[in-house]
Amino acid sequence: MEVYERRFRAAALAQREVLIHALYEAAELEHNLMCTYLYAAVSLKDGEAEGLSAEEAAAVKRWRQVLLGVAIEEMGHLAAVWNITSALGGSPRFGRTNFPLDPGYLPACVVVKLAPFTADTLQHFVFLERPHGSTEQDGAGFAYERPYVRGGGAARLTPMAVDYSTVGDFYAALGEGLRALVARYGESNAFDGDPALQLSPEEVSLAGAKQVRCLKTALAAFAAIVEQEKVRRAIRSAPTTRSSLESALSCARSWRRTRISRRRIPRPPTRCCAVHRGPRGACGSRTRTRWPPWISPTPATV
Repeated sequence: MEVYERRFRAAALAQREVLIHALYEAAELEHNLMCTYLYAAVSLKDGEAEGLSAEEAAAVKRWRQVLLGVAIEEMGHLAAVWNITSALGGSPRFGRTNFPLDPGYLPACVVVKLAPFTADTLQHFVFLERPHGSTEQDGAGFAYERPYVRGGGAARLTPMAVDYSTVGDFYAALGEGLRALVARYGESNAFDGDPALQLSPEEVSLAGAKQVRCLKTALAAFAAIVEQEKVRRAIRSAPTTRSSLESALSCARSWRRTRISRRRIPRPPTRCCAVHRGPRGACGSRTRTRWPPWISPTPATV
């Protein structure tokens, strides 16, 4: 069954328009993931001036650096996706869907939303980067609203999103689609974009800002993204290097009943209930984030 699904996805992505549509989703996914890491980072208190002890302030500083470092890595992933899109003759996707994301923009099991720094938020980050076949559990409060499956076997006039379980699976599907596209049209016809329109190390200092000119360099860009996620997981699981997200997760669990080291931050945007759409539904209800009792977030200003 798994082999059939891979072949189906490769066949579906063997058209330039469909593949570029999927790359647009990849760009939005990396952009939104970057925002979630940044939101968690800015939710942390800053030093002893905000009521932290010296030990807590030092730990929180390390956590913030880790979260910001991961956000920068997501920027590099975004630059790599942009370059691949440009190499295929498409225009890179710079925008993103506003939070909270409506069901359907991503697979049901890929929940991306803004949340302050908690043990559950960190566990959710670990869950999003889990390898294929992992039994890693998601953090509490990040369950999807309802199950659904995207895509289908019928031919369509416009591109349709493909389903995937993990970010790594998505990039594997994109790689299969690239191979199928090149096999159908030839490498020179597939990669007909102007290399001068791509980001390079001369413009930005990001690991993903490498020019894509052929199938080999495009697959290398995908592989670098997945490999970077593997390195992140290895660092978290290594017993001798416990100063990254895994260490933060352990400490956050032990501090969750005390000062969890979070500051007053804008409340994440809300969405009307699923029954009544619009700025405010006919019932007047909205889906809101349930905040812990020790948090008093300020209302959003934008």
